[in-house]
Amino acid sequence: MSKSTAIQNLRIIEIDNFISDEEIQTILQSRIENFESAIGHYPKYYRNNDRIVEDNPLLSSMLFNRLKDITAFKKEIKDKVIGINERIRFCKYQKDQLFSKHQDGTYYPSSTSESKFTFLLYLNGAECFEGGYTEFYTSKIDEHPIKTIIPKKGKLIIFDHKIWHKGALVTQGNKYILRSDIIIEKQNKTTHHDGYIWNLLKLNEDRFLSCGRDTKIKLWNTDLELLNTISIHSKSILKMICFNESEFISCSRDFTIKRWDLSGKIISVILFDEMILNIKIDINKNIIAVGTSGKLYVLNSDLNILKTIKIHEGWIWGLSIKSDNTIITCSEDNTVNETNIRLGVTKCIYTHDQPLFCLSTLINNIIYIGSKNGILLKFFMNTKKINKIKVHNDIIRSIICHNERIITCGEDNKVILTDKKLYKTEEMLNSDNFIQDIAILKNRIYGAGYNGVITTKKI
Repeated sequence: MSKSTAIQNLRIIEIDNFISDEEIQTILQSRIENFESAIGHYPKYYRNNDRIVEDNPLLSSMLFNRLKDITAFKKEIKDKVIGINERIRFCKYQKDQLFSKHQDGTYYPSSTSESKFTFLLYLNGAECFEGGYTEFYTSKIDEHPIKTIIPKKGKLIIFDHKIWHKGALVTQGNKYILRSDIIIEKQNKTTHHDGYIWNLLKLNEDRFLSCGRDTKIKLWNTDLELLNTISIHSKSILKMICFNESEFISCSRDFTIKRWDLSGKIISVILFDEMILNIKIDINKNIIAVGTSGKLYVLNSDLNILKTIKIHEGWIWGLSIKSDNTIITCSEDNTVNETNIRLGVTKCIYTHDQPLFCLSTLINNIIYIGSKNGILLKFFMNTKKINKIKVHNDIIRSIICHNERIITCGEDNKVILTDKKLYKTEEMLNSDNFIQDIAILKNRIYGAGYNGVITTKKI
């Protein structure tokens, strides 16, 4: 049996009994003991399940050969389908595990193909566990699902990547799924990157760099004309900084920090056992790095580790250098910490009621901090006074102080202008997806989009 429904004209196809119990047993029996936590790659509040990632062209081909003959699939999918992504993800959800509300990212296997639909196959059913429903929403901020699917062994669901969905909390037992993507012929659309853009780095008033999920670093002028493309990482690039006028440093989901130049030459590299989320450089040309383990690293210019300090209990996103020896950080553990790297001493200077994702420090001991629920905080270090204002409806991803005003971007798809006293806000830019980072050149704002598009507007 199969059926199709739509959310905002985006299709969801359900196909019962796509594979047999015997085939599921074959798939699971050799893998059941090999699941590993996905926490090192995702925040705990967002996703905390176990998984296996496996490149398996044989299994991918078998699944596609079966799928392409199913009437409902041929009827509903109008795109030119090429196949199923060979990278198969097997997921296990135990008690108290979930995958929070999200959209699935587009995968680009080649310059002429891309994924468009999620391929999700239940390897066991709701009789084996409690909770764990697949819930679909019209937007990220919706609290009530518009459609709920109860897992059924052998059932396949196919849905557009753009549909917001979640794997609800499992409260008892173990849930198993197989997850991949349906690859289609690449559609004609204009993007600056294939997949989401993480960071923009201003070089001067005429040029800036961008980086993102497609592992590319791109050089642009203010008219968004592409000047150069560099490939030095194997996974998403999260952050870039200038080391000097001709050299740069970046960190990536490939667990490396690399120093390089615009020709693409790698000058030095270091591999970590965790993902580094943010980097800064101090006046002594030491690199300060923070990551998913809650540790702070001090590296020299050759990327050798000089010191390691445990400073948080969660992922560290916000990082600022207050002075030669003092570092300010904020984390998903809800805290803002001050660390003296010479002494190796950390103290908490503020605790919020939500995870914290970015910060910007100013003179006069003032820190601006962005939270998960869209609250912008102004923290006075001397007096510990806090001012708060709701500026976004979701996570604040970046903060810039510009001409007596605060500019922020976030996962509500907006760039917001706020006066420094936090009295008044003004919407500057509205995109059709998350804005992860912002840069200002020649009195124009540039926003890095989750959809791979750099949006710009005059301030």
